[in-house]
Amino acid sequence: MSSPTEPTTTTPSGEAIVTEDNTNNRLSACIPISTLAMTFENPSSTSLTLPADLATPHHHPHLHTTRPRSSRAPSIISEKQELDDSRSNATRSNATHVGDDYDEYDRKFVKNDNSGITHKTEEQLEDGVLDNSDNVSIIDGRIVSYPEGGFGWLVVLASFVVNFWAFAPNITFGVYQAYFLQSGTFPGALPTDISWVGSIGTAAMFIPGPFVAPLTRLLGLKAVVAIGIALASLGLILASFFTQLWHLYLTQGFLFGVGGGLVFFSSISVTAQYFEKRRGLANGIAVAGSGIGGLAISPLTRYLIAQVGIRWCQRIMGFAVLGFMSAVFAFIRPRVQVVKKGPVFDMSIIRVPGFMYLMATAFIVTFGYMVPVFLIPTYSNVELGQTASTSANLISIFSGINAASRIILGVAADKLGRTNTLFTCCFLAGASCLAIWSVASNIEILTGFMVVYGLFGGGFISIFPVVVAQVVGIERLSAALGILYFGNVVGNLLGAPIATAIMHAQGGKYIGAIIFAGLSPVVAAFFVLVIRFRINKKIFAIA
Repeated sequence: MSSPTEPTTTTPSGEAIVTEDNTNNRLSACIPISTLAMTFENPSSTSLTLPADLATPHHHPHLHTTRPRSSRAPSIISEKQELDDSRSNATRSNATHVGDDYDEYDRKFVKNDNSGITHKTEEQLEDGVLDNSDNVSIIDGRIVSYPEGGFGWLVVLASFVVNFWAFAPNITFGVYQAYFLQSGTFPGALPTDISWVGSIGTAAMFIPGPFVAPLTRLLGLKAVVAIGIALASLGLILASFFTQLWHLYLTQGFLFGVGGGLVFFSSISVTAQYFEKRRGLANGIAVAGSGIGGLAISPLTRYLIAQVGIRWCQRIMGFAVLGFMSAVFAFIRPRVQVVKKGPVFDMSIIRVPGFMYLMATAFIVTFGYMVPVFLIPTYSNVELGQTASTSANLISIFSGINAASRIILGVAADKLGRTNTLFTCCFLAGASCLAIWSVASNIEILTGFMVVYGLFGGGFISIFPVVVAQVVGIERLSAALGILYFGNVVGNLLGAPIATAIMHAQGGKYIGAIIFAGLSPVVAAFFVLVIRFRINKKIFAIA
């Protein structure tokens, strides 16, 4: 029998029941519209709390409602079209205990632990289950509560250190290459042959991408990070015993790259779990580590080579990687605890609207991104007659500007729109190669180019993960980045050798390599533009 205060409807048999419409009216009356609006427009700003009588199960078949499930993968591009429907169904999707008979969706995917927080069950998660002790709030299967600081800043620090030591040895490989060419370490080796070491190292960093999520499910995040640290440091230490060029391909190139990649992917996905409003800033600080690493490691490498020789330089770098990464090991702590089940590779993510454009962007931009970094030292020395010290300083200038810009661009992405900022960075980075580097006939112009390229070139590194999170959702970020960055392997592997081969085919002239380096990010920028207008078609919108 219904409560005397509840409106009823009489059936033909004379039974009085509570109508669903009236129940919905009671829900609407108890939850202000402003609260619902804030919850879905800014989920972290508030939470829904149902009155005790509605939170308690009331058995009646007429109160049962069915929430349709979409077969599409979640995406901001598709979800923004469904926002109005989400708002209208807000009370139904959160009041999962109205009625003893849960619908199939709620039985399979949602549980309530009477703590006021709704959590995902293991069946819904792609990479793991939420650690309830961290008070992670979930609405409709998504993380909606972020600390926006606290322990998250230690995670950012750890990711900064990882980026510093995982990327810097590859960014500064131009210093190694200049030494090998000038000293004749490998008689008969062409510049293209030596550049393969840096290319393999950069490309190998992205090989572990698709494997990090399944390895984490199998071994745990800490084990994956520990293996990565060991491989990266071992790669540089073993490189010091080289006798032939291919030894460096395997050690300083492949082994170091794979190890650095395991640590990088683990740290960058964890960082995003602690921030939403400040995600651009947090990610910018984290990836600024690679720029600052290049700034510091480039002159240090040159100094060590001059003082203790190439072999001890490699050994010192290897032990530094081991020491610094181990020091921040404890801070790489996820808010999502993994489970030992799920598909090895979740290829359903490619069906997310906009994902294929992300893949095209990641694939194309990397063909040209590292070309200036690898070729500027030899360009400065051969074309402009500068010393090795000046050439190394150019890389330091690039790395310093690049590091600062990643933080600045992270803030700009949060304020001006993440896809807007990524498009601008890719386009202007490529345009600077075509407009400035191509006419750099003196050290002043070349220095100006390194400043401009450093300012915008780092945008892809700092903002791309944030755009990916915007498109696919934070819960699928690790798997998405793994697949997308795996596409970087080809560009990072072949970009510098192709540019060097073009230069060699033109009798040592750099113009062909410069055009190749400039066109790559410009073309990639237009794929970002497609994503931007799929999210919001207004020209001046923040998206």
